[in-house]
Amino acid sequence: MSRGLYIAGAGKDAGKTTLSLGLLEEFRKVLPDGVAFTKPLGQKTTLVEGEQVGQDSWLVDSALDMGLSLDNSAPFTTSRGAASRFIKLGEPSDLPGRVRRAYKTLSRKGRMVVVEGTGHPGVGCVFDMSNARVAKILGTPVILVLDGGIGSTIDRFSLCASMFHEQDVQVLGVVINRIIPGKVDSVKDLLGKWFGERNIPVFGYIPYEDSIARPSLGLIQKALGAEAVVKIKNSTPVAGHLTAFGSAEEVLRQVGKNPRRSLLVDHTRPDILDALVVSRISGEKGPGAVIVCGGEPDPRRVEAFKATEIPLYVTSQDLEQSAGKLSQKIFKVEPHEEEKIRRIVELVATHVDTDSILSYLSGEQSEDHRPKKPGRFKRFLRRIFKG
Repeated sequence: MSRGLYIAGAGKDAGKTTLSLGLLEEFRKVLPDGVAFTKPLGQKTTLVEGEQVGQDSWLVDSALDMGLSLDNSAPFTTSRGAASRFIKLGEPSDLPGRVRRAYKTLSRKGRMVVVEGTGHPGVGCVFDMSNARVAKILGTPVILVLDGGIGSTIDRFSLCASMFHEQDVQVLGVVINRIIPGKVDSVKDLLGKWFGERNIPVFGYIPYEDSIARPSLGLIQKALGAEAVVKIKNSTPVAGHLTAFGSAEEVLRQVGKNPRRSLLVDHTRPDILDALVVSRISGEKGPGAVIVCGGEPDPRRVEAFKATEIPLYVTSQDLEQSAGKLSQKIFKVEPHEEEKIRRIVELVATHVDTDSILSYLSGEQSEDHRPKKPGRFKRFLRRIFKG
């Protein structure tokens, strides 16, 4: 059995960490020697106990309580100027050796190692450490994570898979992620036919779920630099946001439909703040929190929010700046978001055939059903890139 599996994506934020979380949790239920995780090339860091560490490795390790050394689960994380330094000075040196040693340490005692790639397959080429090269160095087969669609999904697969085939790395199969819920059946039919004709297993079709994509209140607060004015203990978890454009009545209707979201309100709209308090007094639910943008509400309204137990935050950024910043930002799940992590694990367990993945890794699939390196798909790629 292959002791490693490389999770690659067609692009940035394709769902590699989501799939890794779910697979690790499922694998450790059935693999007696346990599992481990590594992200050989990281692009994002986070501050933990005064040290910069690989963001995704820290997330996976913390969320699943794996107890891994970050030296091995995040052997190389880039920083500003790293590419220039590498080109000029060749530093840091021996990146392949560093990555190989970390992987070897993690795979001791027979543990299965899930390796998460970075960005699209070509990311890391500046260090001569593209995803395809890293998979080659480690000798791990690859699963590609692709966004749900039809033509664009096939196009992305063809482009991305070619890099792995160039390095003679086996693409074990694919997982289709973030499919619009109403289109899951049609996507399954069409992509299942296309990939099936090329003998490429589709291990899962994961529907898009809004609750996972929505950021928690803590992440929104951090992104906007918002300060708490009224904090409510044991309040309902808040995820996602609404923007208070329009009349107070229109805003209340939005809140009524999405009571667990935070609401961004401009400081020049006391009518909306008052309407929210009156609505809460009358027994209506929501919003999960209010973030006043561009200025502070007067003390009388702050007291009204305290009395009605509506969490209240203030940011110096105006409403348009705040809404624009949140719309452009990709929010990653955080270790403390236990409900969201549980849901991610459930989604993978429900929609990804982990038993089949393990069967392919073990070589138990018959020759007729195992992906072939040369075969029809490689000829297909040659036709595409020749012309």
